[in-house]
Amino acid sequence: MLEFSGYEADDVIGALAQQAAQAGLDVTIVSSDKDMLQLVSGGETAGAISVLIPTKDDLVCDAAKVEELLGVPPKLVPDVMALRGDPIDNIPGAPGIGEKGARQLIQRFGSVEAALEHAAEVERKTYRESLLNYRDQILQSKKLATIETSVPVKLDLEAIAVREPRREALRQLYQELEFHSLVPELLPKPDVREKDYRELSSETEARALLEKLPERTALAAVGEAEGETGAETGELKFAPAAGGLGLSPQPGLARTLPWGLIPVAREWLESAERTKAVANAKTALRALRAAGIELRGVQDDITLYSYLLDPTLANHELEEVAKRHAGALVGQDPSQRADLVGQLARLLAPELEQAGLRRLYEQIELPLAPVLADMEEVGVRVDGDQLARLSEQLAGQIEALTAEIYRLCGAEFNINSPQQLSKVLFEQLKLPAPVKYGKGKVYSTAVDVLEELAEKHEVAGKLLEYRQLSKLKGTYIDALPRLLDPRTGRIHTTFDQAGTATGRLASHDPNLQNIPIRTELGRQIRAAFVAAPGWKILSADYSQIELRLLAHFSGDPALVDAFHRNQDIHSRTAELVFGVPPLLQTHEDRRRAKAINYGIVYGLSPFGLAQQLDIEKSEAKQFIDNYFATYAGVRRYTDKCLEEVRRSGVVRTLFGRLRPIPEINSRNPQQRGFAERTAINSPLQGTAADLIKLAMIRVHRELKEQGLRTRMLLQVHDELLLEAPQDEVEVARRTVRRAMEQAWKLDVPLLAEVGVGDNWRDAK
Repeated sequence: MLEFSGYEADDVIGALAQQAAQAGLDVTIVSSDKDMLQLVSGGETAGAISVLIPTKDDLVCDAAKVEELLGVPPKLVPDVMALRGDPIDNIPGAPGIGEKGARQLIQRFGSVEAALEHAAEVERKTYRESLLNYRDQILQSKKLATIETSVPVKLDLEAIAVREPRREALRQLYQELEFHSLVPELLPKPDVREKDYRELSSETEARALLEKLPERTALAAVGEAEGETGAETGELKFAPAAGGLGLSPQPGLARTLPWGLIPVAREWLESAERTKAVANAKTALRALRAAGIELRGVQDDITLYSYLLDPTLANHELEEVAKRHAGALVGQDPSQRADLVGQLARLLAPELEQAGLRRLYEQIELPLAPVLADMEEVGVRVDGDQLARLSEQLAGQIEALTAEIYRLCGAEFNINSPQQLSKVLFEQLKLPAPVKYGKGKVYSTAVDVLEELAEKHEVAGKLLEYRQLSKLKGTYIDALPRLLDPRTGRIHTTFDQAGTATGRLASHDPNLQNIPIRTELGRQIRAAFVAAPGWKILSADYSQIELRLLAHFSGDPALVDAFHRNQDIHSRTAELVFGVPPLLQTHEDRRRAKAINYGIVYGLSPFGLAQQLDIEKSEAKQFIDNYFATYAGVRRYTDKCLEEVRRSGVVRTLFGRLRPIPEINSRNPQQRGFAERTAINSPLQGTAADLIKLAMIRVHRELKEQGLRTRMLLQVHDELLLEAPQDEVEVARRTVRRAMEQAWKLDVPLLAEVGVGDNWRDAK
């Protein structure tokens, strides 16, 4: 970076370019600024100066090219610019004289000064009057357009020589900007001259290798469709029918142990003392269980390392992590995969330490992997007959809705086509068109658009209902029976530890996170998740976990006291914010108080609260102001959150989980507002996710220690779903509640509610 006080960058560039040329160096200036063309020189007695214009396909301009472009040699470029002007550089020029006129006048008279001297001779009236009336402005424009090459800055070639970058700072910048393809250029390359990969051919050879394996040996289990669940049949595809087990003790060296020889490695694989690195602990556990082996001693999990270091990235599979961090393409060769796992473990483990994420990894994420593996294998029982009845019922409702939508629109069309729907709503019905567009440059028919239109026309509400019913029917009611595993008669969802920026678990095939909780249809779907004969479903849910965490983080005395007294927090807020005593509170008072309590947790604005409560924005603002006046500690907490994230660009949970929020300083008000809401909510939502994971680990351990057959089935948001034999229900209920409430000690008590029923709905 070069600068000189009192001069513009163009002047510094011009001075350095001329000094370099005089020293015999050829100079290329990279710029789209036409002013720079005045510096071009032919290099007859010194080095040449040329200008590369990147906006014109990297056009390189020498003196001949400058004359071709502007009609004058480089030294007269300021004269042309003085007449034509340049709004980008605030050069006013001569009003009424454009690029063509400026060129003609300078070609004719040879300079701006000469053109001004002979202004009366100019035949074209607009040019003549401009030259006569704007003399001072034109001369000032030439001064502005002329690059001052006498800046007293000294060219020091040694000082501007390319040096080694500060690799760690540059790598962090690349990752922040998502320049993933550039990251591998900065990584230390392992001293591997030749890769030594091959397959072991005998038990003797395998035993000899296993005896010499060092700590943290990397392994990669490769079988048919490793880690996948069949989307159509639900069949678990972990049968090790192909591939093998890759073992890599050091960079560049790896061996493949065929699945037929896997029993030889049982002792090593099941030893907790022989530490190992894997691509994904849960997947490796399940792949080896298919071979009758219980993997222990996992120390490094590449997926979890990558996820914790940057939870905003969408993909943390080995293929993507290797591409981002090592510039390597990953195939299905077990040896190559194991080698890359080892190299990535050595690279990412120190980063995890440096980022302060080691405790989170060792106490929560890594111990959770075997818990999730067990839950995936157990699965959950679903009543297919009930779903079939529900599907038939919904089909009739959707058919009736379709007919009603056609009647309201006065035409039949494809309701699922955004283009056709947009045309009907905004061209035929003439409804107010939204400001945003969908695909194909048609007006958007997204949910938020239809919600606004619902106040103006009945059809919008019908469309929203149609979409919800169709989605639930297709995503759950019709899909769930197809996902039943024919061997177990149960559905085995796949839990994703690295699927959300907040730390919450995700699930797929099926995704059970989005079943509506409060609608009757959602409750009917949950009723289809049933216990096995002689068993019961237990639903364990944290009570108001995010509000309790808000009390813990903020330390607000009124909020903390309310939870210690086990008061109804919404009633308490209605009393303190609205001034309505509990005995006089209506349902509406409590509903509003609840909206404010949770609105604060999610950084809700007065506009958002006004929409939610259907009140004026000014009234919503008064509610929020009253809330912060009542709970001043919460205001201090939210202000501190925003101050910290603006400074560091990240937020953290109670356990150190980080979430980057780069948009916090965005100039775009919408992006910045979303970032601010995220900054307030993420520590709360992320800590809630960490607590439920701690609870899962503890519940899983205590059930095993007590020798109970009760097993965990699902985790959805703040809820755990378990299945217990009838004779274990009460002891299981006590165990689960105790484990959840003692997961971590906060400044306010944790409260877990455990319901029992024959199905998921009735256990609430």
